[in-house]
Amino acid sequence: MQNITFPLTVQLAGDSIWGYTGPQTVTVTDISVYTDEDNGYTSIEVEHNTTWDIYTDTGFESAISRALGYDVQFTEQGMQADGTASLEC
Repeated sequence: MQNITFPLTVQLAGDSIWGYTGPQTVTVTDISVYTDEDNGYTSIEVEHNTTWDIYTDTGFESAISRALGYDVQFTEQGMQADGTASLEC
């Protein structure tokens, strides 16, 4: 993982399919990365200051990918929560 300075400001694309109506700028306060090398799976938990319905926003995925230095994508909808985004790679 790259050296990330928190808080990290993320500009959303505004293209969430869940009708997100909050601010288009989100503050990320922490990113935790868990790697299961045996199964080749990495899960990423991102703490942020908005609701779960940013889920599917491509700007959020892109910003977290840039911060980490590799491509990530959201996990399933049921793993999202207000204040926390679940991603994987």
